[in-house]
This record gives sequence, C-alpha cells and structure tokens, in this order.
Amino acid sequence: MKKRLALLTWPDYVSPRTLEQFEAEFDVNVELEIVPSAVELIERMQSGGQPPDVLVPPDYAVRELGAEGRLAVLDHSNLPNLKHIEARFLRGRAHDPESRVSIIKDWGTTGFMYRTDMLYAAPVSWADFWRLVEKLSGNATVLDSPGEVIGAALKMRGASYNASSPDLLAGARDDLLQLKAHLFAFETNYKPLLTSGEACLSLGWNGDAAALRAQGIPVQYVIPSEGSQIWEDDWAIAADALNPELAHAFLNFALRPKVAAQEARFTRYATGNHAAFELLDAKMQKDPSTYPPDDVLQKLEPGMPLDAESRQRREELWREIRG
Repeated sequence: MKKRLALLTWPDYVSPRTLEQFEAEFDVNVELEIVPSAVELIERMQSGGQPPDVLVPPDYAVRELGAEGRLAVLDHSNLPNLKHIEARFLRGRAHDPESRVSIIKDWGTTGFMYRTDMLYAAPVSWADFWRLVEKLSGNATVLDSPGEVIGAALKMRGASYNASSPDLLAGARDDLLQLKAHLFAFETNYKPLLTSGEACLSLGWNGDAAALRAQGIPVQYVIPSEGSQIWEDDWAIAADALNPELAHAFLNFALRPKVAAQEARFTRYATGNHAAFELLDAKMQKDPSTYPPDDVLQKLEPGMPLDAESRQRREELWREIRG
C-alpha cells in the first residue's frame, strides 16, 4: 500500500502538477483537505481529529498555531533546499524569526480589484473603495477575514494596520457598518463572483487579480495610496503529523526552484525563493502588482502580534460587523 500524505490547504492554492510530480517521484498518495479560508484552517487545527501532515498557514496562523504547540519544529538538516530562500524570508520574520516551524511558500499584498469593463472610474485609495461600494450598492465584496477588513478601515483613517486602541476601532466600526450596508457579500472565494459579473469590486489579494487577468477577465488591482498589508503564506508540518519524514520530503520538494517557480506561476503570488524567481519570465518579474516597487513597499505593514486585550477588542468588533 502506498504511503499517504495529508495536505490541508484552501481552494486552488497548490498546483495539481506539483502534487502529481511528488506522488510519482515518491510513490505516495497526496490527500487534499480543503478549507475555505485561514480562519477555518485554524479552527480545523484546533478541533482535534486526525491531523494533516502538511498545511499552508498564513503568517498570523503560524504565530497562533505555533504558540499552541500545534506545529512541528522543522529539521533543517532534512531541508537542504532552504539554500534557495531569500535571506529576508529565512531569518528575522516577525512571525517565525528562525524559520523554526514554517517555511515561506509565497507572499503578497492586500488591496482591491475591479472589473474595468463594468467600472469606469480609476480608484486609487481606500477612500475611493468605500465611496464606490456605496455607489455600486450590492455589487461589491470584502474578504470574510477580520485582519484584512478592519486593517483597511484603519489605513483609510491614516492609522496603523495593526492599531487596536478603543478610539481608532470606534472610528473603524462606523466606517465598516457604513460599508456593510452596501456589500454583496463577505466572501473569501470571490473570484467566481468577479468572473460572473455578480460583483465588480472586491477587497482581496494581488494573486487573485493576476489569476483572473490570466483567464481573460478584465480586472485591475490597486494597492491603495494610504497603504495596506504585506503578508506571507507558509508551508508547515503538524506537530502530531503521522508522516513527519514524508512531510519534510514534501517541503524540500516544494523548495526546489523549478517546483517553487511552478507554484508562483499557478498562484500568481510572489515567491520568496530567489532561484525560482530567476526562472520566471520577465513579465512576471516586473509586474508591480506582484513585486511592488520600494516606494509602495514602504507603505505596507505586516500583521503583527496583538496582546490579549487588543485581540479581544478586534474580535468583538468583527462579531458586531459580521453579526
């Protein structure tokens, strides 16, 4: 009987070719478990039951699950392809400074996108996004994810993406309740809505916009002028994985330059693998929505750890907004 590797991820985030190649080379079966978003991924890891071997958590989920002891400490001696990772993604990351429990898969930004054949304005800011959501009432979506949505409201007011003081969250609350009244949906899997035209404006991620454009959907992605979020998604191994050796083999396989470049072409997000970057075509390498210039990067903030009181305030705000 073939060995089994259980992989926990979300829709359309790991190339089928990558899985097929790994299965063929290592004579294993990869079993996918799909969850809608990072929120459900965290809940799945906290719920017990049979663990996955490999998972794809975002940076803030690495912090949370790592602190709870739900991620395995990686054996770097079994990951020789770490040599291909850019130094800034291997050491000094806020959520995992020594790459102790996670390895970068890709990185990107949060902003918004719009159908250029349905919206003839040229929005450049979060303020423009808010204005257009109201104008286009019933035709816009935001992510079903508190960090990104609350963060957008805070950046629009000139505050930090990670702000959590009562007065700043009160202002964000007013703006978000105004926004909610005109939304089509809180939806993380929003690409089908933009494809069908049910939505023409969505708060989302740069790779989704690039993927839609590659499919011929006329979409423009905007990193708002007030600034926004820079984020990272990682490979990790569950602390109680049934096949930790095979899981390490998968991570090392995914770090091969050709495989990492294949993943970057599939997801349309930026790779942290410098050897893989060199394998991408010039159009991808020079796409400013994927690899923003320095002046834009300076306006972007990573989601940072919050203390318990701050986290509670944000959770209460999100429950009110989503309630």
